Amino acid sequence: MKFCPKDGGIMLPAKKGDKEILRCKKCGYEEPLDKKTRKAYQIKEDKSKSGKVLTTSIVSEKEGRRREDDEWEQEREEYYKEIGLDLLRDELEGSEEHEEE
Repeated sequence: MKFCPKDGGIMLPAKKGDKEILRCKKCGYEEPLDKKTRKAYQIKEDKSKSGKVLTTSIVSEKEGRRREDDEWEQEREEYYKEIGLDLLRDELEGSEEHEEE
């Protein structure tokens, strides 16, 4: 990568007519692009197999993820207990406030 001699900005390849040049992104300074610099700016694609991602077609089976009815019932009971305790706590706090007045 090459930097601009004027302000230190990055020099990027560009076309000007039929010639290739390097142009500063900040100030617009231009200079001709030589073969050595052009090679440094080339992008290469890695097509090796190590870059591939392996996937599986089956992530999980539906039957293995199903919850038993007992588990749902237990969770439902716990939920209602929490709601009941919250309501009872609110009611007790409210009655304490009335007693103080």
